[in-house]
Amino acid sequence: MLAVFALPLLNSCKKGEGDPFLSLKSRAARLKGEWTLASGTETGTWGTNTYTITFTGSMATFTMSGNSQTYMYTEVIEFLKDNEFKSTTNEDGDIVTTEGYWAFMDGYEEYADKEMLVIRLKQQTTANGAQMWTGDEMPMFILRFNKLGSSESIIDSDGTSISGGNTNTFKTSKTYTKK
Repeated sequence: MLAVFALPLLNSCKKGEGDPFLSLKSRAARLKGEWTLASGTETGTWGTNTYTITFTGSMATFTMSGNSQTYMYTEVIEFLKDNEFKSTTNEDGDIVTTEGYWAFMDGYEEYADKEMLVIRLKQQTTANGAQMWTGDEMPMFILRFNKLGSSESIIDSDGTSISGGNTNTFKTSKTYTKK
């Protein structure tokens, strides 16, 4: 009888499609730590061109219009206590360090509570210098966790932007492993 009542509560721990059925750690506890990009893909359109980026280990391959280019690519995101984060991306020697804040979102429509994470950027540093934001000027992004396990996570995203009369689309799925 106890199992019948406990089963719905246990299933409520699962937020993303790929989340573990049962975890003894909260989503915040599973999130905190250093995550390294292990693999992934991005497909999209840029104007009239279609492109694909494949991420494997410390390399990325960009393909558009039948031409491919492979280059060094690493990505590390660290989710810290006090809802802060720091990420470092190294794209063929161009290093971008970003710092900011994170918070889980409430659910809506088909998304469960805490399936998505809002990140707000407070500072971004490149070889050309640093850019800082405060208050409402802080850029905001949403990460959707298809899976948030203790040692592996999958972040999916997709979107559309319109710039200069061009419609650009993208769909990304990246797998990260925790140190």
